[in-house]
Amino acid sequence: MCLNANQKPCCVIIALVAIFVGTIETSYECFHLVAALIAWIPIFIAAIFLIIGALREIPILLLIWVIVSLICGGALIIIKIGLMIYLNRLRIYLDIVVAILNVIFLMLVFVWAAYPYAYMRELKEQQMI
Repeated sequence: MCLNANQKPCCVIIALVAIFVGTIETSYECFHLVAALIAWIPIFIAAIFLIIGALREIPILLLIWVIVSLICGGALIIIKIGLMIYLNRLRIYLDIVVAILNVIFLMLVFVWAAYPYAYMRELKEQQMI
């Protein structure tokens, strides 16, 4: 299973991807909705905590990332669904592309939480031994 991979580099990559996706999304899409911008700010801060927690093996920082990513990621999913419903597009293929990007973002939120949680669990098991 893919969760059996080495989670330390995966956590750092996930944090960097979160910062990258957030920067891209806030630069071109969030100008019309302040709520999405406000939801990305805690994700940026928690991504820094995730990098520090993964490199220094601090489980509480990984837990902060898991909680923030699930709460803010869920809020962003709700915001994206609302934008998909209420924003009028000119062509049908743009709606299809936006829907596909939203599904990819939904999977990204799951991955954001899964790998750091698995790494946090691995660190706690190592501390028990």
